[in-house]
Amino acid sequence: MLKELSTNITRLNQVTERLIASSEKKSMSTLYSHPWDEPVSEPPFLRGKERISIYGTPYWEKATAEEIQQLSVEETITWWSAFVHLESLVVEYYMRELNNDAFSDLPIIRDYMKHFIKEELVHTLVFKKAISYFGSKIYEMPPFLRTFYDDNAGTGKYPLMAVYLTMVIEWIADQYQRLDVQADYVHSMAKTVVNEHWKEEMRHIKWGQQMIQSLIGTDSEFRRHAQELTPVYVRQLIDQGVTNIDCFDRIGFADPAFSDHERLLDAVLYSDHRKALNSELIRPLLYYFVQSGIYHPDYHDIWVMQGFSDDLQPLLKDAV
Repeated sequence: MLKELSTNITRLNQVTERLIASSEKKSMSTLYSHPWDEPVSEPPFLRGKERISIYGTPYWEKATAEEIQQLSVEETITWWSAFVHLESLVVEYYMRELNNDAFSDLPIIRDYMKHFIKEELVHTLVFKKAISYFGSKIYEMPPFLRTFYDDNAGTGKYPLMAVYLTMVIEWIADQYQRLDVQADYVHSMAKTVVNEHWKEEMRHIKWGQQMIQSLIGTDSEFRRHAQELTPVYVRQLIDQGVTNIDCFDRIGFADPAFSDHERLLDAVLYSDHRKALNSELIRPLLYYFVQSGIYHPDYHDIWVMQGFSDDLQPLLKDAV
């Protein structure tokens, strides 16, 4: 067991050293990484039309072209607002962890965390600047984030649950964003904000993946919680990412059908089109969950209950 842990830590350090070198070579700049001087000359789309929440539902025909364009902006702004809130908490939490010597026996990890914290802080500044650039304003912090790190700090020597959930949230969020901006007509600033963020978050996600795979054996309670609760967390995160109901109120749709939020959410969450988008989004994560041991057969029924059976089965066949 000790020999395996030593091997895992050696591998973790090697990966982390490469990530540190990458951060030192190229990190996002609040001034120079985005075309801030480029004007917004016409009403922009910030996500592809087929990625807008009401696409593929009866509500698409009930909205005007202007309302659809505005929804593309506001649904993207809700994502950027969520990044501002989450990454602000990330900075605060991991600074506190460092000050409390959370990684005192892993000096390379401590060095990487300094880059990680600095990059997350820059991200919050860039997203705030981008929200202002497009003439919108930040949305309030989602209630579930308010006590996110207090509720998930961890149970063992390292804050693995916090690392794990940060990684999963940012992975899902960046998958959403990356897919959202692929259309040619999406405004170039939105593309740049998303793609520059994606480059750095891929380092953070890689680090989180390696942390979990390397240290999961040090905390059996974390491993059990992750195996049991991940399908529930992931289902909630995917569904929460589709839209923010405050978008519709902010836009003020003319058709009264948009005022029935419960029926609206049912339409956008359970449409065949959304199910196809969700499958595209979740496949890379499911592959990691299976390969890392986060997926466990004892909890297969939970994955099925949360609607992941069709996407999970091909991976399980390949793993046999």
